[in-house]
Amino acid sequence: MRNINMHYDHLKWLVPTKSPLWAVIFVMVWLCAFGTNKVNAVPLPADLIISTSPSTIPGVSDGLSFDETISMPTTGNGTHTGTITQTIGGASSMTTIGGANGVTITGGTNPLTGTLTDIGDGWEIHSDITGNSSGATSPSYFYDLFFSLQNQSATDNIQVTISLGFDNHVDSSGTNAFAASEIILFDGSNTELFFSDIESDTLNGNRFNSATPTGNFGGVLDDNDIFQQNVVLNPGDLLNFRIFHQIRGGAFTANANYIASLDALVSFDALNLTNPPPPTPIIAEPGILALLSTGLLGFLFLFRRKIKY
Repeated sequence: MRNINMHYDHLKWLVPTKSPLWAVIFVMVWLCAFGTNKVNAVPLPADLIISTSPSTIPGVSDGLSFDETISMPTTGNGTHTGTITQTIGGASSMTTIGGANGVTITGGTNPLTGTLTDIGDGWEIHSDITGNSSGATSPSYFYDLFFSLQNQSATDNIQVTISLGFDNHVDSSGTNAFAASEIILFDGSNTELFFSDIESDTLNGNRFNSATPTGNFGGVLDDNDIFQQNVVLNPGDLLNFRIFHQIRGGAFTANANYIASLDALVSFDALNLTNPPPPTPIIAEPGILALLSTGLLGFLFLFRRKIKY
């Protein structure tokens, strides 16, 4: 608001000098339209804690991690690159994986741990493998995310929506090549809530979310969607979850090629069912305010012209 006088000085000629009310209206609308463009983040309910959690698998790191221990180096001209990302309060931290052997942490911290604060915060996994000609392999690469939902309220029920957006892609060609990628969401009892498991194999046949071959051999397979799970947390509840991802591929003849990739993002929405927040007021978009100010500007030109003549 400190720049109102400055803006008004530049805009006085637009309005009748004897109509200060119109000047104030115009300046305020103009400032709303062009001087404000910040969208405030929506915090999670105060009693809800969504955070990374300790690993339940021996030898696997807590939180979001790439498993450097059991992931295997590439051979031939096989490649593997990946990233893990954590977003808290709208700010993201990323770890990159790759290097000459495909299993080196090339930037950032492994694992990533933390507590989310806002609606839309979450964790992301990206992996990519390629290879061609005999001897190229990207043997196996493993990613894990352990997280928990905790309701610290003594009285309120909180509903949490877990959203897992994923884009799973595999492709193989030639006499003997394969590419496989899977991602699984488990609850705390190790029950599968969701999975995407696809494999393109030119020799043994393709699979698509089943152990049974599809009858096709090689080529492109894609599986992408947004899986959502609603969870109601009673007062004091603590629920644990795990996401597991593995990607692998190989080429075993001179004409063989493979490629695979996964993009996965887990994010959260939440609502206090016992004491829901008041409805959010509808705020006009900056574009609408700009339109309003433009219309008012035209009106003021006409008004000034009538006074002059």
